[in-house]
Amino acid sequence: MHRRTFLGMVTTGCGSLLAGCSGSTVDGEVVANETPLVISHEYTIRGTPSGTVLIVDVTAENRGQNRITPDGRVPQVTCTFLNADGETLHQSGIQPLEPIAVGTATELQFKMGTHLNEVTRYELTAAWPADAPSQATDTD
Repeated sequence: MHRRTFLGMVTTGCGSLLAGCSGSTVDGEVVANETPLVISHEYTIRGTPSGTVLIVDVTAENRGQNRITPDGRVPQVTCTFLNADGETLHQSGIQPLEPIAVGTATELQFKMGTHLNEVTRYELTAAWPADAPSQATDTD
């Protein structure tokens, strides 16, 4: 085994063990939802070879009366990571690219790999963008 490979494996293992042991908790909630999507979410903190990552997994179920397709209006789900003072550390938004039939769900994922020691909460919103084409957005 090469030294670099071994060190990478050790770093990943230690990072994974320590990621959940730091005592950090992050609160999250859906703060606004203007769509027929029912949003459920959870987060995990994972160690990776390049550092620790906060991952928010979102399930968006279409409980409306119509199928959501990329050909029509597509809702955007946005995740905002905040610090203790309520300041935005990172924000990203995703518009589903695949159709979501009535009664079915899609999985979305948001990640943050910097300023993790400052993150105290995340907020999710789901809204209809004003005449925006389907795309993913990411801003710092």
